[in-house]
Amino acid sequence: MSLRRFIGQLFPTGFGRRPQEEEPRYDNVEIKNIADGTIIRGHDAVKAYFEREQAMYEAYGSYIIFQVRRINLQADTIKKMQGEPLAEIKVDGAFVSGNDTVAAVKSKVRPLLEARPDLHIEPEDRITLFLDGHPMQDDTLFYTDNYIMLPAWVQVSLHSCEFGKVAERAAELMNEDRG
Repeated sequence: MSLRRFIGQLFPTGFGRRPQEEEPRYDNVEIKNIADGTIIRGHDAVKAYFEREQAMYEAYGSYIIFQVRRINLQADTIKKMQGEPLAEIKVDGAFVSGNDTVAAVKSKVRPLLEARPDLHIEPEDRITLFLDGHPMQDDTLFYTDNYIMLPAWVQVSLHSCEFGKVAERAAELMNEDRG
C-alpha cells in the first residue's frame, strides 16, 4: 500500500480539511413542554421546535420581559381580575443569578417598579410572579425550579392583599364560569 493511499484511509476528507458536518437527526428525541404537557416527537417536529426557539432568541435575546398588571379583586371574570397591562420591563438575563430564589427576584423587581411613577406602587403593594399562568413559589430557584429558558416572559401581578385572597377570588370566578 502506498503512503498516499494509507493517508487517504486515515483522513478520508483530506489532510487538514474538516469533514462536512451532517445535519443532526432528531428521530429519537422527545421534548415535553412543562407548562402544558405537550410532547414533541420526531425529526421534523423537533427541528421545527428548535428553529422557533432560535428565532425567539434572535428576536428577543437572552432577556426576561416582566409584564406588569394590577389584580382587580372586584372583577367579575378571571380576565378582568388579571387587569390590563400596565408596563413591560425588559432586563438582561444576568439580572437574575442562578442562585436567586423567586423571592429574591421580587426584591430586585420592586425597585424597578417603584422607579416608574406611572405605575403608582404603594408600600403595601405585594408582588406575585406568574409563569405560564401559574404563580411562582417564593422559595424556589427562579431559573432551575421553574424551568426557565431565555427569553422568558414573566407576569408581575400587583395586589394589596395576601395572595391567598387572590387565589380564593380566582377560584370563585372559575366556579362561576363552570356553573
